Amino acid sequence: MSDSVIIANPSRAAEIVCHEEQMVIWTADMAGALSLERFLRDDLSYDQVLELHAVIGCELRSIIEMAFDHPEARTIIRQIQR
Repeated sequence: MSDSVIIANPSRAAEIVCHEEQMVIWTADMAGALSLERFLRDDLSYDQVLELHAVIGCELRSIIEMAFDHPEARTIIRQIQR
């Protein structure tokens, strides 16, 4: 029989999943996809790229938190390996 830890708070679950290293990867993936589909200009300055990544990161965190708060995912159960 395995033990379980229940994470009942969507904000906390999103905080765990959306740690800084993961957000760098996801925002770069999103920005890259938008760029490849020509939704971004080629002439963005370095500061604009940083701002783009910040905006994408904020939106991703919000979406992930909403997903954890969805009625079908209210409680996240993580198995503890023994």
